Amino acid sequence: MDDLDEELPVLSFAGPGDYRPRVHARGRDAAIGLAPEEVTEWYLVQVWPPPAQDVAVLRQTDTYGASVRAR
Repeated sequence: MDDLDEELPVLSFAGPGDYRPRVHARGRDAAIGLAPEEVTEWYLVQVWPPPAQDVAVLRQTDTYGASVRAR
């Protein structure tokens, strides 16, 4: 990540402490092992500072991720 055009934003807007992330991904199976010329994967990352909770995986449906998790 040495070649970033701009600095990453500060995500700890409420200061030090616990944060809960939620990550959504789509398009992960579109170009496995390839270097496509178009964007094929999209991600949405949400972060907020409520009380900490245990990890909860709501859904895992991508074929690529299943192969990585099975290793």
